[in-house]
Amino acid sequence: MNCPIWLSKRISDAGGSISFYEYMDWSLNDPEFGFYSTGQVSIGEKGDFVTSPSLSNDFAQLLAAQLAQWFKKLEETVSKDTRLSLIEFGPGDGNLSFDLIDAFETICPELLSRLQLILVECNRSMIERQKKSISSKNNIQVLWKSFDDLSRSPVVGILISNEGLDVLPVERIILRDGKLKRLGVELLNNGINSKLRYKDLSLTEELKSQIYKASRKLGISIPPAGALDGWCSEWHIDLKPWFHQASRSLEKGHLLIIDYAMEAKRYYSQNRSKGSMLAYKNQVASQHLLTEPGSWDLTSHLCIETLILEAEKNQFKFIGEARQGQALLALGLAERLSSLQVKYSNNLSEAFRRREALLRLVDPLCLGEFRWLAFDRSSHCELPSNEQKLETLFLKKYF
Repeated sequence: MNCPIWLSKRISDAGGSISFYEYMDWSLNDPEFGFYSTGQVSIGEKGDFVTSPSLSNDFAQLLAAQLAQWFKKLEETVSKDTRLSLIEFGPGDGNLSFDLIDAFETICPELLSRLQLILVECNRSMIERQKKSISSKNNIQVLWKSFDDLSRSPVVGILISNEGLDVLPVERIILRDGKLKRLGVELLNNGINSKLRYKDLSLTEELKSQIYKASRKLGISIPPAGALDGWCSEWHIDLKPWFHQASRSLEKGHLLIIDYAMEAKRYYSQNRSKGSMLAYKNQVASQHLLTEPGSWDLTSHLCIETLILEAEKNQFKFIGEARQGQALLALGLAERLSSLQVKYSNNLSEAFRRREALLRLVDPLCLGEFRWLAFDRSSHCELPSNEQKLETLFLKKYF
């Protein structure tokens, strides 16, 4: 498959090769040609991929019960005139926020009078979609802001990221002759028939430092013992600045991350030698990540322990985590399933549709394996004073 002209020129101008991080960022977020920026992304059962909110409003109605509980506790700790905020990072089509406001109208209507909805979105085409989805909501103030905007005037409330962090650009690391390298992308045959292929690059100092500090703090080995030459994985280098920005944006409250995630022992396993990166288009998943850049969604699982580590460095205290199936069952999904027969007794096709959507939310082979990770604000501890000396020894061994 030929490289599109826009990307060919971009890589050529960069010297003929770029990091995978840059490739992923441009493929997804380039203002003119990126997958999310061009408006071509389609979310839903007939689209490129399915999200929990796209199946039905049941997901939001169940989630709203947990959020309402957190908001009620927040109300007890602030003055009555303090504005509360529901912030969604990477809100997609805006369906989740729309459905959450609907749910609040039913279960806690008194909350809406002091609540504002803030959507954090970097792609203009997605903002236009969100405005269309939420245009009918005139009972709540809706704002679009960046983390930079929020950091200048932090808010009290709840920050949600539902499938928002898995599309942050990542660095890909690969083991070559016992040393870690950074995977890059280079251009072949510059011109109309140019193609892309992978290329090994040196690790940046920032990447070396992040891997070392996480390895030492968490007691994990990257690369894992027994990994063969060519072992490859991902490193979410943007989690550090993301949590820093999120922390500065939220003065007080909770953070809920819902996403693809797994434990470090599984993430950085010798048997997971190709990493977790996948490309999605028209409900098809592919490991061919260099195909039609700008036309496929690119996504990577998160590592739970490294995510928690970065969160706690930035004043977020880890509350706990659960698989989505467990979380939704605890919030009343079983009762909702059992009520379908009565609620839709005159419309069996709708009853079956809702039942199928609910089951997909908890199916371990579908969306039930998503992880819910919850945090509130906390202080963080500095690393020991001898950290720099230990880091130097580590770098000599692996890099």
